Amino acid sequence: MSRASRWWIVFGTCNVVVALALIWTTRVVVELERSERRARTESDYQESLRLAMWRMDSWLALLLAREAARPSIDYQPPSAHDDLDGLLLSPLLNLESDYITLHFEIDANGRVTSPQVPGEEFGTIPGITDQQRAERRALLDRYRRYLDLATAYTAVAKADSLVDTKLADREQAAVESESNQSQLLKTQNEFDARVACAVPRPPGEDLAGRQVVAWFDAPAPVSEPALVFLRHTESGGDELFQGFVLNWPQLRDRLLFEIRDLFPDARLERVASALPIDPLGRGLANIPVTLIAAAPTAVQTTWITAGRTALAVAWLAAIMAAVAVGATLRKSIDLAERRRRFVSAVTHELRTPLTTFQMYSEMLADGLVPTEERRRQYLQTLKDESQRLSTMVANVLTHARLEERGWPRRLESMNLDTLLSRLKPPLERRVASTPMALEVEIEGLGDAPLAVDVEAICQILGNLVDNAAKYANGTASPTIHLGAASKNGSLMLTVRDHGPGIPLEQARAVFAPFERGDRTPADTIPGVGLGLALARGLAREMGGELTLESPSDGGALFRLELPATAA
Repeated sequence: MSRASRWWIVFGTCNVVVALALIWTTRVVVELERSERRARTESDYQESLRLAMWRMDSWLALLLAREAARPSIDYQPPSAHDDLDGLLLSPLLNLESDYITLHFEIDANGRVTSPQVPGEEFGTIPGITDQQRAERRALLDRYRRYLDLATAYTAVAKADSLVDTKLADREQAAVESESNQSQLLKTQNEFDARVACAVPRPPGEDLAGRQVVAWFDAPAPVSEPALVFLRHTESGGDELFQGFVLNWPQLRDRLLFEIRDLFPDARLERVASALPIDPLGRGLANIPVTLIAAAPTAVQTTWITAGRTALAVAWLAAIMAAVAVGATLRKSIDLAERRRRFVSAVTHELRTPLTTFQMYSEMLADGLVPTEERRRQYLQTLKDESQRLSTMVANVLTHARLEERGWPRRLESMNLDTLLSRLKPPLERRVASTPMALEVEIEGLGDAPLAVDVEAICQILGNLVDNAAKYANGTASPTIHLGAASKNGSLMLTVRDHGPGIPLEQARAVFAPFERGDRTPADTIPGVGLGLALARGLAREMGGELTLESPSDGGALFRLELPATAA
């Protein structure tokens, strides 16, 4: 496994670890937000529930307290007095209420009477028509099915037992955990605070016992229970039960109207008895009914929250850091690879000329070359190798200068003919030692004024001509074509040979520094693979571009396009 592969494996592993940590953090933060929303929703629901119970019980407290304060005589039916010529009428006789159906009294003998229903022995009573009198009598007959002495005693006994149950529950709460005890006591305190306050009896009034609001079930065929307010009193040594029947449909609608803004879809359901402690806090304190209101579902109101914003920033920072580290790692690996290729290429290219220098110089110095002609050949070889080394060093230095600080432009004003007259001699010298020939072709007029960097263009074309002379040597058409044209303020130069050409899959790789395509160990063509990279780098430094084309009839064509601003 190469060093680069190991570095990429380490980089990938670090990215996976960071991604897993961010995924875990994201999951935790999102779950915390959901828990917070659920807790906030539950808190809002409980607060709305308490407010709803307070509203309904407060309204009921006013109604029940007003009725509880009535004196006992108001519940007695109309009666005739010996010493008065007339009737003693109750203020409840003509009382009209949307929420109270009938007032009644149950005496010690179990007889049920109503102050709103005069007996048959009375004649005409002011303010009551015969039809009203008949309707009230029918109503009283209907509720006599519910109201009897045994049922009244049972309701009061249940109320007394609830007091003992409440005390027992409080003792049980004292031994439970602190959190449960606090919650139960809080619920009980709220429940007690909503109960209608006991109303003081007027001086001289009969003693009043416990006040009860309970559901009275009627025998068949009547199926609907009645909601009855009942109080136990003593008058003249006799026990009496006095109270009234509540109009539950009207009362239910009125109570739900009080909380419509809080729970528009709520409903009230009756319970068997009022619990002393309602763990859910939904039971009304004054009547045995419970509120049914569905708890709202926690809804995500917005996707943009502080936690999610922080997570997005963390993810973005991690991704940007990964991209930056990856790019840096890639650049570092590329740089290391380029250095490796540079060392390999330069070492390979230096070995042959240095060996030649050493061997030829030793032979010349030791007088081992017998003839003058052989000495001239050796000296010419040394000269050619020195020029080759000089060109290679110049290319390496130029490439280093391009990578570090760019190429200093030296613009000169001239026309196309003058430019070619300066470029042609050095290019012809480059091909003079090869069997190749240089052919120059000019398209269009060559006298348009141009501002160009002659030195940079000469170095670009020199590398292109060198490559053509190397790779197209020995072909059937040993000609290198140099084309030149000046159009619309641009200078177009082409170098074409008739050699084997460059495959399309290697067209991009050949412009990489120290890259020589599919070079094999048996390749004897000299070079470090820097010429094309240097040529393209110089072209781009001058604001132009160097591209490779593959003509249909074979060979390779390099096209150099440069901006040539008029001087």
